[in-house]
Amino acid sequence: MKLLLALDGALGLFSAAVIGVDGSGARSASATRNDALERGLAFVPTVLDGRSFDDVAMIAVTTGPGAFTGLRIALSYAKSLAFARNLPLVGVSSYDVVEPDDVAPPLAAFVSGRVGLACARVRAANDTFVECGPDDEVAEALARRLGAGTPLACAGASEGVLARLGERGIIVRPYSALESPPALVLARKALRRTPALNPHAIRADYGSTVYYTRAQGAPRA
Repeated sequence: MKLLLALDGALGLFSAAVIGVDGSGARSASATRNDALERGLAFVPTVLDGRSFDDVAMIAVTTGPGAFTGLRIALSYAKSLAFARNLPLVGVSSYDVVEPDDVAPPLAAFVSGRVGLACARVRAANDTFVECGPDDEVAEALARRLGAGTPLACAGASEGVLARLGERGIIVRPYSALESPPALVLARKALRRTPALNPHAIRADYGSTVYYTRAQGAPRA
């Protein structure tokens, strides 16, 4: 059975997963400590479980936003592996990974790569927009665009923003935490995506990390 290999370093600790291209036989592994990012790629042989890279027919990777270092490691490795083995590569936004498939808008998917900073992608009835920055600023921007009294389904790393939204009159409807590990969700969603024409076409979305860099007056990453 041919496999899809999924790698995530954006949504917390590094994780990897494989799933049959027919959607069967999912297997995953995740780091348990922050210092595991640099050795996180060792989980790839673990999820392959004795199978070789010859069994891998496709690769998927989370493109961000999220944790800056983990995102860069996973994306660089996924691109290198896709080039080396001439495999199709699917990039999936972190927002898509954390966003539930069966929840109607208005819906906000939250991602945080640094304490006190958040990115939110909001799907409203006739609009989709993204806000990144400090938790207070994101909450204020969402409240201003949605209006008090709006019920808002919230998924992902929204803890720093939820109370602030409630203070501004938004009716918050939190959804359960992302299935663990994120790479497993990524793998299942990637099966429904079309690979990039070229791995170079897949770019990282650094989101709130870029905001933080600009705020400190440093050059853009």
